[in-house]
Amino acid sequence: MVQPNITKKQRQNALQAVAEHGNNVTQAAKALGLARGTLVGRLKAAGWQRTEAMIDAADPTVENTTADGSITIPTLPDEDLSPDELVERMTSSFNRKKENHEARRWIPLKVHSNAPIGLAWLGDPHVDDDGCDWPTLRRHVKCIQETEGLHGCSIGDVSNNWVGRLAALYANQSATAKEAWKLVEWLIKEIDPLILIAGNHDMWSGAGDPVNWMKKSHTVYEDWSARIQISFPNRTNVRLIAAHDMAGHSMWNQLHGPMKQAKFLQNADFYIAGHKHTWALSQIELPEADRAPWLARARGYKFFDDYATKLSLEEQRYGHAVAMIIDPNEESPVRRVTCFADLEEGADYLTYKRAKYK
Repeated sequence: MVQPNITKKQRQNALQAVAEHGNNVTQAAKALGLARGTLVGRLKAAGWQRTEAMIDAADPTVENTTADGSITIPTLPDEDLSPDELVERMTSSFNRKKENHEARRWIPLKVHSNAPIGLAWLGDPHVDDDGCDWPTLRRHVKCIQETEGLHGCSIGDVSNNWVGRLAALYANQSATAKEAWKLVEWLIKEIDPLILIAGNHDMWSGAGDPVNWMKKSHTVYEDWSARIQISFPNRTNVRLIAAHDMAGHSMWNQLHGPMKQAKFLQNADFYIAGHKHTWALSQIELPEADRAPWLARARGYKFFDDYATKLSLEEQRYGHAVAMIIDPNEESPVRRVTCFADLEEGADYLTYKRAKYK
């Protein structure tokens, strides 16, 4: 309770004494020749913004005496945050997460030239699987390295990354878990990716995902999906939505998920998914949105899939990756973005477009 009839001078002296003793109320009270409770009352009257619990926590020399006065016990500082401090921490955490979320609504990539560029979207690599088509993957890596303006990207599941009870499946492959990460590191180093999407196999690593330390600072690495806006100096903006998979499935249409996204959102020029180890590619027109987006699904590089065998499904042979070629100088949305299910054919087209631009 705040003491009545506390003069202005007493309040000032109380504040000054506490400040001189590093906010230690007990020592300040001794210096003033006052009982600690008396000083606390004067501090409260002076508007000192600390609660009783906070004062005790900052002042470990406070002592408590038993009823008979025979034993004194110090009040130890609390290891937990006070309610007020918890509220401040939670508020700060929410503001930080909100800022992070808003920044990822459309991640901006700024291109410093109006020359056409290409994005090589590798389907699920599964580099440590014995069914990984390494001859094609190595050919595609070389294509990315040797084609000017072509940037490597991945739609997820760079390795099997078996965890939990699935770790037993390492017995069915020749590459060990340690060797798997070496193969992942090789792939990321060689394609120097612009955009990486973490698939379900990648996300099994949790907060300790090694890819976070393998990628370069200029690589956009997002869990499951990313929305990207690519801007050019001539003010052309191209938007893409890449996800390891998109909601919606149909046995009649392998692009059902991307089509569903395009119809509902209508705000991107390119939608791509992977995950299902099938491929398809199509361009549609959305006149109500004045867009002609491409819908894509990349097959990936994993063959001899036990899951497909159990379901008696025939494996597709093409569409390992999808080449997305962007020419910011084209006014027509039909010509501004062009896609290829053959990465090397797309690279040849990009080379032609860049030569034409020059």
